Amino acid sequence: MEWTQSSQRNSTLSTDNSMIADPGIYFEPSPNSVFVKDPAFFMTLAVLGFLLAAVTTVENAALLLTIFRDTRRLLQTPPSLLITSLCVSDLMVGSIAGNLVALKDVYRYQDRPVPDKLDLVVRLVLALTLLVSSGTIIALSYDRYVVVMHPLKYKSTVTMGRVKLFILVMWTVSLVLCFITITKIPPKMLELVYAHSHASLPIIMVTVMYIKVFRALGKRKRELIDAGITKEMRSKVVLDRERRMVLTILIILALFYMTFLPEFIGLHVLHLCPSCARSLTFRKLEIIFSRFLFLNSAMNPFVYAWRLPKYRKAVLSCFACPKFRDSKRFPVPAPTRR
Repeated sequence: MEWTQSSQRNSTLSTDNSMIADPGIYFEPSPNSVFVKDPAFFMTLAVLGFLLAAVTTVENAALLLTIFRDTRRLLQTPPSLLITSLCVSDLMVGSIAGNLVALKDVYRYQDRPVPDKLDLVVRLVLALTLLVSSGTIIALSYDRYVVVMHPLKYKSTVTMGRVKLFILVMWTVSLVLCFITITKIPPKMLELVYAHSHASLPIIMVTVMYIKVFRALGKRKRELIDAGITKEMRSKVVLDRERRMVLTILIILALFYMTFLPEFIGLHVLHLCPSCARSLTFRKLEIIFSRFLFLNSAMNPFVYAWRLPKYRKAVLSCFACPKFRDSKRFPVPAPTRR
């Protein structure tokens, strides 16, 4: 429900609707909606949007460059392939969708209708990338789930071939489904379908998997205590690995809830509460909630890559000056005393 050129021609009541669970899905205005007309509000969104898009683009581009310059170490495991796919998706979100959404805010700041072609590109790009992002995060969560629940079967269950096939299918399905957004399917139906396919279903699946992981870790800890193996007797490496896994799980869940739930709830309130659609405050909140979705693409590199030592070392060696790289590779011996 974006104030585009077509909606300006076809409706006397213009409306500004933010992004739904898939923030690229913009539909025709509802006659009961309220058009937000606040230049300061949209200028603030535009500035923050361009900044967030720049950060997302730079960090994901840096991660991709690092991966492709060191494929021997960073593309040899199933999770690394998933991280690369996620990085490509997030790079598209930041470089294309993020900048174009901020540009749309500039149009609204100037009280001008958004061009239809600009709106169409945003819809298609976000419909494609957000499904890939959600699916990849589920796959990464499943990878950790298998590691904890079935460690002996991990190498036979999560293979490079299966992960490559998953990535191919995920991008193909997302590419096909993104064009559904420009069909004549009723907008309300599309909104609800995308809300559940992009938000509620991934959230439920990720949460259930990590609850089982937490329970498995707790059970393993109790078994070690019952066997007389105290915390002091266990390897520091094992303890550190478990702490990092728990911290990563908590970060993933918090990020997922923070970025997807607000807009998911706002969408359903919009449909179930007609009076809310006529509230200027609610419409502004809905627009702000929609921008939370872009935080997911900005934070993913930190959650899935930069926190891992091998990625940090690779990016330092990739972007460090040649003299620094040579000194790290061939350390200069300390001078001997005479």
